[in-house]
Amino acid sequence: MIDKREIAQAVLQAVDGLFPESDEVSSAELSPNSLPDILTLLQETIDGVKFEIKHIGESQRSEVTTWVQEARQLHTELSQDHNSLSEITHFESHGAKLDDRVHDLSSQKKLLISEILFNEELTSLLSNLKELQDAVASAQSSLEEGALENACRQFDDASTLFQKLSALDQILAVGLIKENIRMLREDIFVDVENCWTKLILSDPTDCSITIQDSVSVGFGSINGEGLIRILDKLRISKERLDRLHYRITTILIFPRLDREFGAGYTFVTNESKTKLQLKRRDIPTPTVASLYHDLKLVLEFLTTKFGAQISRLLSKTLTPAILNVLMGSYLPGCIPTDLDHFNEFELVLKETISFEEYLTQTGWLDGRGGELKDWVNRAPRIWLSRRRELALDTLRRTFASGLGQRRRVERVERLQEVDGVATEVPKPIDESEDNWDTNWDVEIEDEEEEKEPLSLADSAVAKSKPDPNPIADDDDDVSGWGFDDDIDIEVAEPTEKPAQTPETKPNPHDAEEDNWGWGDDNDQPQGAPTPMKTDGKPQGKEVKDITLRETYSITSIPQEVIDIVLSTIFEAEKLAQPQYSNLSIASSISGLLSVPASILTLYRALSAIFYRDDPNPAISIYNDCEWLEEHLVELEKDVKGRSGLFHGFDLQPSIKALSTFGRRAYWREMDSKRVILSDLMDGAQGFDHCTQYPYSENCETAVASVIDTIQGIEMQWRDTLSRSALLQSLGSLLNTVVLKFITDIEDLGDISADASEKLASYVSEFGRLESLFRLPDQPSDALPVTAVYCEKWLKFQYLGNILDSSMAEIMDLWRDGALVDFEKDELIDLVKALFADGEKRSQVLDELRRG
Repeated sequence: MIDKREIAQAVLQAVDGLFPESDEVSSAELSPNSLPDILTLLQETIDGVKFEIKHIGESQRSEVTTWVQEARQLHTELSQDHNSLSEITHFESHGAKLDDRVHDLSSQKKLLISEILFNEELTSLLSNLKELQDAVASAQSSLEEGALENACRQFDDASTLFQKLSALDQILAVGLIKENIRMLREDIFVDVENCWTKLILSDPTDCSITIQDSVSVGFGSINGEGLIRILDKLRISKERLDRLHYRITTILIFPRLDREFGAGYTFVTNESKTKLQLKRRDIPTPTVASLYHDLKLVLEFLTTKFGAQISRLLSKTLTPAILNVLMGSYLPGCIPTDLDHFNEFELVLKETISFEEYLTQTGWLDGRGGELKDWVNRAPRIWLSRRRELALDTLRRTFASGLGQRRRVERVERLQEVDGVATEVPKPIDESEDNWDTNWDVEIEDEEEEKEPLSLADSAVAKSKPDPNPIADDDDDVSGWGFDDDIDIEVAEPTEKPAQTPETKPNPHDAEEDNWGWGDDNDQPQGAPTPMKTDGKPQGKEVKDITLRETYSITSIPQEVIDIVLSTIFEAEKLAQPQYSNLSIASSISGLLSVPASILTLYRALSAIFYRDDPNPAISIYNDCEWLEEHLVELEKDVKGRSGLFHGFDLQPSIKALSTFGRRAYWREMDSKRVILSDLMDGAQGFDHCTQYPYSENCETAVASVIDTIQGIEMQWRDTLSRSALLQSLGSLLNTVVLKFITDIEDLGDISADASEKLASYVSEFGRLESLFRLPDQPSDALPVTAVYCEKWLKFQYLGNILDSSMAEIMDLWRDGALVDFEKDELIDLVKALFADGEKRSQVLDELRRG
């Protein structure tokens, strides 16, 4: 049985949120009988709490009293603050009313100020309008009276006053006054333009200009000087003066400055001095003094009519126009080409200096003096430039008139022969050279290296060495002139020796000696130096002087070039004489001596243009350059032999450039022909399958085309080139062909008997070209000199023999030394290609390998 007090205690604990610890108490049933006990316990608890509170309150009474007092004090202060806040709110509402009052008063003040400013501006505007209206009225009144200067000044004042009102032009009154000013300006311009038109009258048909002393306007008049001032104020003087400048120059000055007809005119004025007219003279006066006198008349006439101010205004247009014509055409035309008349030109220079001084003193130069003086100082250079231009223009006109009639000229070369061996040979024209820039208009550098001519021995040694570039070797295959009836050999001690007839391949060196008539005895080693005597001749040797002569064709241009050069040198020589030492151009001798170089430069530049109409332009250029080179060398030696400034005369750079230019033209033509022949040979397709149709047709066509082309070249060049140069050219072209043929045959891996016979027939076909290398004076049974000019010709012929021979015959040729031009490998490859494999072929190959 659970005690009721325990149940009451559990209920009290539940008030505090505690649960009974005993399960019995928590599970006990709460009956009405338990309530009295519970209430009693609760009352006891309440009484205990009250007693405790009372005890605590009594123990802390002093502190509570203090807190109460402070709370009351705080309440009193809050009440006071509430009263202050009410007062502040009251004052704030009263201040807002005062602010509104101040704002209203400020607005009233601004309104009054703006009204005052508007009244002031209106007063000022009305005052300015009144003043502006008075100015416009005064200007209109002056304009009606003819006082243009006053009207113009008052118009300027009115324009200045209107600037103050320009921002108010939207106001009706201002707009009206603006329109009045515009109309006033138009009236002034119309009156000024009318006065200007009346003041200046020009008559192109009468070649005259009339300038009145004054013209009437309104109730008054105005003169030219006043009108110029008005035009300047109105800022329209430039346009009017430009028109005046145009009329003065075209009607008066330019006809008088005309170089051809101007000397027949002069200027005259009428009795009233108001009209200036260009009239013909009874006798033309071509002196510069008369020209300057006439120009002064024009300038003085303008100054008289318009005052000194006109010189300042017109000097910007009229004076430069006069000086430009003077320095551009008239004065240069006064420079004489004949030195005998140069003293007269010295007077021209003095008159020119005097005329510039006049322009400076009268203000017509406007402080820009010195142009005429500079031209006078430059007169020697101008004369030299004109002299150069004259020479160059002469050459240009010569070219323009055509290449002229061709003529044959002679080339002469003198050599020494020592024991039948020439110490030097004529230079070949088809030298091997890197001519990648072979253009006819290329400027040749002065520092281009000079090629040394090969001696005969050196030439022969060089030919015996294999060249890795056979095409380039085509260019140096020959180093002689040739053998024809035009060549005249003069020997100091004539010795007739029979010419060798080459049975096998002759040495080109020996062949050249034989055909030139040189001795065939040459015991001395080819490259050994020859001991010389003190007089320049080899000791113990037989020395002969040989003169080689042949002819070739040139145009008329080279002689014209030489004539122009000679005339320039003659003039320089004449200028060096004492009687010309006082001339201003006396120092131009060195400049004159530089003109020939310019002439030769122009010749090279124009050649590419004017030689195009020639049937053989490149060949004609080569021939003309060769002739020029020969004569210019002699001319340079002659000029350098003179005293004084002529020691510095040097044409070597130009001569070298000219020589290279001509030879490059030749090389270019040769390269073109080689390309054509190579293309034709390519048509045979390496001569492979030459016995099979249609390849056989291609091979025959290629061979025939090459033969016809070379024959056509010979016909085309025979009348232009010298015989030696023609043979060299044909030999070089033929060498290209045979070298191509040899290469193609050696590249064939297998040659049948029919193909061998066919290829041998092609060799025979090419043999027809040997007729081109026969000399006119040779016996009919003499061999042509083809091998001399075509390096691979003998090798080509023996290739034909190889193609048409048995192995035994080939070996006989080899043992006899006839196949020295073939390398071992070449012969081995040919034998392999021509003959089938067998014991005999192996023996032949072994013998060839053993050498």
